[in-house]
Formats: sequence, C-alpha cells, structure tokens
Amino acid sequence: MEEGAVGPLQRDEALALFGIVRALRPLTVVEFGFFHGHSAFNFLCALSEDARLYSYDVDDESAKRARSEMGFDPRLTFLHKSQTDFSPEDIHRLKMDFVFFDAAHLLRLNTETFSKTLPHLSPSAIVAVHDTGLWNKRYLKEVHHDHIKANGSTWVTPDLCAHQPEERDFVDWILNKHPEFGAIHFHSTNTLRHGFSLLQRQCRLKDKAIAA
Repeated sequence: MEEGAVGPLQRDEALALFGIVRALRPLTVVEFGFFHGHSAFNFLCALSEDARLYSYDVDDESAKRARSEMGFDPRLTFLHKSQTDFSPEDIHRLKMDFVFFDAAHLLRLNTETFSKTLPHLSPSAIVAVHDTGLWNKRYLKEVHHDHIKANGSTWVTPDLCAHQPEERDFVDWILNKHPEFGAIHFHSTNTLRHGFSLLQRQCRLKDKAIAA
C-alpha cells in the first residue's frame, strides 16, 4: 500500500475506500483481485460483523495467503477462480452492495464480468474500479517506467500516462452501455495516484427510498 507502489491500493486510496465502506455498511461485498490481500483486509476492517466479503483470484499464492492470513475471519470467502467464472451461487445468490474491480485490467474480461454481475447488484450498489487515474510524469520512479514499458500503458499527454488504459475504457464502456449509471472519479495529478472510480445507478433523492 506504499505511495509509490505499482498495483496494490495506496494508503490514501485504502483510507478513502475504508471510509466509504464504513459509512455505507454494505452487507455483501465482492472483490475481483485478491493479490496479497491488502484490499481484502481493508474491507474486512471496515465491514460490520454481519457482512460478507467474497474475493476472487486465480493465483495460487493468493489462495495460500487467504487461508493462512485471513482464514480466521468467517466473513471472508475466497474463490480460487477467474472473475469471468462468476456465478450467483458463489455468493449464495445474495444481492451485491459493493463490487471492487482490481484484477484483470483487461477490457474484455471486465465487461464480461460486469455483464454477469449486473443482474445481481442491489438497486443502490456501488461499483468501484481501481487504476483509472493518470500518472504525472514528474512523480514517476524507475519501477513505474518499467511498468509503463511492460503493460501497454499510453501517454495521454507528454506528461500524463494512463497506466492501465483498459480500466479507463471499462468505466467508459459501463457509462455508454448502461447510461443509468453515473460515475465519480477519485483522481489526482498533484501526486502519484493510481486512482479509482465509483459508479452507481442514478436516481433523484425523492426516489432514494425506493432505490435503497
């Protein structure tokens, strides 16, 4: 979670998501991308005792970490499978209140996954997508330049890089394909930020009681 990390949530991003989850108290959270378990642990710290977290990852090391480091918490269900293999039975056919995308970073896989999960979102569910921001050239270190060379990153301007461009494309795809959703972007080019976007079905506040 260190500020210069490539991939995992940064500390400030983790704090932001912790606050959002702690404030909203979702009962069913689904995470695509366990990796080293940083975001899963962050969610578990924020969630209430009666909530459930379902985390997907194909990596064998992630499965070991989930068992050895978080097996004590009955709220966590680790699913050793691809995000595109999502099935409502995985989450006991519960409606999802919060979904976090931070796995494939590929538009094709994310859109397939979203299409499968959409019917199982609660009316006011929030979908969070990590790595949607831009990196400012002035803050990059060697590790970030190595990532840019190896991962198909694109320079939007001479100074700003979309380090995971297909995550940005994914958010735009949702907004174009499903105009009932609106988005807010937690992005900054005033420091090094991976950035994340939150999406939710739009509604007037007078209809909120119906949408909740």
